[in-house]
Amino acid sequence: MKFSFDVYTHSINITLPFKTHFIYFYLKNLQQALFLFSQVQFMRMRFRGKGYYIYKTLRNTVAPNFGYAHRVYVYAYFVSLKFLSKTSVIMFGLSKKDLFKVGYSFKGTRPINIFTGRGVRFVRQIVYKKIGKVSSYR
Repeated sequence: MKFSFDVYTHSINITLPFKTHFIYFYLKNLQQALFLFSQVQFMRMRFRGKGYYIYKTLRNTVAPNFGYAHRVYVYAYFVSLKFLSKTSVIMFGLSKKDLFKVGYSFKGTRPINIFTGRGVRFVRQIVYKKIGKVSSYR
C-alpha cells in the first residue's frame, strides 16, 4: 500500500497492488470526506429592526427574537456561529448545504420588509425599497 499527498489539489492518493471494487469505492469516499475537512465555508448575515436580537443556547440552538409572541428555534447542529456585533452574525461550517439550510431558515423567520427594509439579509445582498402610498390630499 502506497500513500502520497498532492500539494496542488490537496488530495491523498492511495495505491494498492490488488484493488477490488469495494476497496476502491471505500477509498474514494474516504478521500472525499477528508477533502471536506480542508475547506471551511463562511456566511455573514445582518438583521435590522427595533428590538431584534439573537442568542445561542448551550446545545448550539439559536433563538432569534424578532418580535414574535412565541420563540422560534433554529437548530444548527453542524454550523458554528460567532456574533460580530449586535446585529451581525457570521456562520461557518464544513458543508455548504448545511450552511445554506441554517442561513435560509434564519431568513425565513423574518424576511425583509419591502417598505421599511427591516429584517434578516445576507451581507452583500441588495435590498430595494418600495415607495409607499402618497396621499393626494397634500
